[in-house]
Amino acid sequence: MASESVSHMFKLVALGDGAVGKTSCIKRYTEDSFSERYIATIGTTFALKTVEADLPNGSLVRARIVLWDLAGQPSYNELRRRYMAGAAMAIIVYDVTRPQTFLDIGEWYTRFMTVCPNAVVAVVANKIDRPDRLVPPEAGDMVAKWLNVLYFETSAKTGENINELFTELVKRAIERHQQLGPLAFQGVPPTRPARLT
Repeated sequence: MASESVSHMFKLVALGDGAVGKTSCIKRYTEDSFSERYIATIGTTFALKTVEADLPNGSLVRARIVLWDLAGQPSYNELRRRYMAGAAMAIIVYDVTRPQTFLDIGEWYTRFMTVCPNAVVAVVANKIDRPDRLVPPEAGDMVAKWLNVLYFETSAKTGENINELFTELVKRAIERHQQLGPLAFQGVPPTRPARLT
C-alpha cells in the first residue's frame, strides 16, 4: 500500500462471563500467544492493533483498533458500562464447555446495545478445541440469527478463526461508519436501522 496512514480508528470491547477466554482471544490476535493459566482480568486492560482490510469496493484500508478487555465479574457492572461508551465493535464470548455462559449472551448483548446502539457485534463460541463441548454450533448460530449479529466459532488456544473474527468486524465497522457517518459510534441514534444484512 502506498500510504502507511491509518484511515480509521475504532474501539472494540470484549464482553462475556469470567473465564470464557476474552483475554486469550485478544492475546492470540494481538500477540499470537496463548497461556493455559487463567488470571482474572481486574477492571479492564487494553491492547492496540493496526490491520489492513479489503472492502467490497476493492479498496484497501488501514485501521487501528483499541481492544478493551473488560472484566466479566458482576462486581464490575458499572465500570464496564463506562468503558463500553464509544465502542464501534464488540465480541460477546462464551465457553462452549459451560452452558451458563451461553445463556448469558442475551443479557450481555442488551447491556452493550443500550450504550452503543450502532456498533457491530459478534457472538463468539470459544474453546472449540475442547473435547468436552456441551453447547452445539447450532445453538450459537440460532442466537446469532435471533440477535442479527455475526457468529464465529474460535479457539484462542489453536488460533482457529481468531484473525477471521477480527478482520470481519473491522470490515463491518468501516461499512457502518460509511453508512451512518462519523458520529455513528458516539451514542447518537442511527438515521436508519443499523442491521448487518
